[in-house]
Amino acid sequence: MLIRMVRNTGSAETHPGTGRSDVRDGPIAGGILAGSVRPDAPGTGTTLAHLSARDVRIEYRSPGSSDADSTLAVDNANLELQRSDFVCVVGPSGCGKTTFLNAVAGFLPIQGGSLELDGKDIPGPGPDRAMVFQQASLLPWRTVLDNVTYGLELGRKLKRAQARDRARGLLDTVGLSGFGDRYPAQLSGGMQQRVNLARALAVDPELLLLDEPFASIDAQTREVMQAELLRICTARHVTALFVTHDITEAAFLADRVCVFSPRPGHIVREITVPFERPRDQRLRRSREFMELVDEIAEALYGRAGIPDEELR
Repeated sequence: MLIRMVRNTGSAETHPGTGRSDVRDGPIAGGILAGSVRPDAPGTGTTLAHLSARDVRIEYRSPGSSDADSTLAVDNANLELQRSDFVCVVGPSGCGKTTFLNAVAGFLPIQGGSLELDGKDIPGPGPDRAMVFQQASLLPWRTVLDNVTYGLELGRKLKRAQARDRARGLLDTVGLSGFGDRYPAQLSGGMQQRVNLARALAVDPELLLLDEPFASIDAQTREVMQAELLRICTARHVTALFVTHDITEAAFLADRVCVFSPRPGHIVREITVPFERPRDQRLRRSREFMELVDEIAEALYGRAGIPDEELR
């Protein structure tokens, strides 16, 4: 059975016949899995969490404004990821899930709690993390190949020939072999996002962060890209934290789905996905998948009374 530590206000429940266990009705105190420990538990010989967020608090404040004018975006957010985990975060608009992701990326400071990668505080952006945004934001004057090598050029860890060889291999991985000499304007939206993903993977990040990367592409291409992303992450043992409004996307991609509350955001429920990876499109039509989607939806709608349109 999967075990988590929860606050006294919550309870853990295991679903008979699925092997799935989740947390109900209470914030998760670190989301600790069986066999994992907190970084401050000495002498156990077990591995630290790869990413650890404990009681994270994030506020927005305009320059020159007082404490009374600040906006509390995230409060008491707790989450742990082990290496090779794929975790999706869902929640209503404005709940702080992207704010939390930006803090993990190092783009935003936290005002309380702790945020650690491999037991070390996250002081700011670093090469150990890569972000895939909603828009591909490719450099239009650079070829596809040169867009993929851009991060490697900034890091200056590889010679030009080595960087280009790595980029060609990644373009092949994302299904764009032969497109290296094209320019972004010559690609479809889905192809541009493939380049965006290849660029992020090129720097070989410890943690891949994704902020609704498929939100702007059509539904059919989105499903294909979801399957491709999961295949790549599984094959390359990528650790990923993925923010989305789409609960079917979360159910298809994730090992665990974390449900954020309305602002100030914190994780109110964590649901373990019982399906093995990799997954194919037939899974979406199965009864078990639809039951999982309903369970995630109930966690969103039932807890906060969130209107349907805010979650689409």
